[in-house]
Amino acid sequence: MPISSVREIFEVEEIQPLRKVQINEPNLYDIDLSFNGYDSQYSLHALHPYVAAINPPLVKKLIETYVPKHENILDPFCGGGGVLLEATLHKRENAGGDINPLSIILSKAKTTYIEQQKLQKAFIAVIEIAQNPISTDKTKINPQLKFWFKNDSLPFINSLINAINIVTEHDIKLNNLFKTIFSATVRDVMLTYRGEVRLRKLREEDLNKFNPDVLRSFVKRYKIAYERIITLPQGAVSDIAVRDIKKLDFENESFHSIICSPPYADDKNGVGYFQFSKNMLEWLGFTKEEISNHKKLFLGATKKINCLPESESLRKSLENVENRNYNHYKEAVSFYHDYNLGLIEMKRVVKKNIIIVIGNRVLSRTQFDNAQITVDFFKNIGVKLIHHYTRKLRKKRIANMGGDGGGIAKEHILVFEK
Repeated sequence: MPISSVREIFEVEEIQPLRKVQINEPNLYDIDLSFNGYDSQYSLHALHPYVAAINPPLVKKLIETYVPKHENILDPFCGGGGVLLEATLHKRENAGGDINPLSIILSKAKTTYIEQQKLQKAFIAVIEIAQNPISTDKTKINPQLKFWFKNDSLPFINSLINAINIVTEHDIKLNNLFKTIFSATVRDVMLTYRGEVRLRKLREEDLNKFNPDVLRSFVKRYKIAYERIITLPQGAVSDIAVRDIKKLDFENESFHSIICSPPYADDKNGVGYFQFSKNMLEWLGFTKEEISNHKKLFLGATKKINCLPESESLRKSLENVENRNYNHYKEAVSFYHDYNLGLIEMKRVVKKNIIIVIGNRVLSRTQFDNAQITVDFFKNIGVKLIHHYTRKLRKKRIANMGGDGGGIAKEHILVFEK
């Protein structure tokens, strides 16, 4: 799969999809998993965007095929809450974790039913307070944060979060939901290009055309929550918290299945989840130190240069990177070291299936077949691949690392059985 036409890229032989099924064994081989033309923004999926989010129709099919009713699901990389919301809609108990605190707020909001009357009462109270803008001169706001917003937006953003904190102070469910609506509003009025995995400020010609209205955007986001929260089943159970995949706080075999989309690379050389989130997190009251401490839990942040599990595909890619850029080599080794620890934890806490949605990556002009590497790592610990699908992507971006990045044209869906 060519990544770039500009310079040569070292490519490994990509894993070939399996198509071995038993008679009457449920599978998805005859379904077009690209889901082109399908609505992916139904229910509360539309409440808040998240970078490199998993495809909801895909998750729906995976749950229906592999997770029987009355069984539970874990997503240890819950991101924007796509898997957890689908599990909730399908009335499966679920749990989620992520190292990004924004992810936890969003996932809780998207999976928690709140009565519309209660929601509307809180909204009216928030708007009444927020209509009186609060000058940012009276509060300590990081100048670097101000850089990403128009000056006339800042007082209304400031007044909104102040109003939310006052109105929802004693109701954690309302607090999570309104903070999610607020965070989406911040994203809407931010002076950045959409659909990119790294923050990039609008150029002057685009900046002049962009005139965001903070309160109007907030109302628009609120309407999504108000109209769609009734799609959630009452009494749904979701256990969502900040969790490190390398050391999960669950007993052995706590879950029937895991469905997740792990990061394809470390935070520096892959999708910038924390760069995507940092401005929203700062407005929500997180300090730079707190954000940094969460980021230190990312795969690869441990900087462990230990012996890696056996994987011929990974070995070939690492050898090529080592010859090109030793720092990149060390970062890659550290990432795959931590990724393997995460896979070991997944095996420990699951009873039946581990389903992983993942794409390839490129580092130092070198392709890494993350699907094959995942298969190899699991094989080393006795977890077998039973189904392997691929799906074409119309658009999905990874970071452009000195020309290495670009669009991902294909994702792998790996179904393992313990």
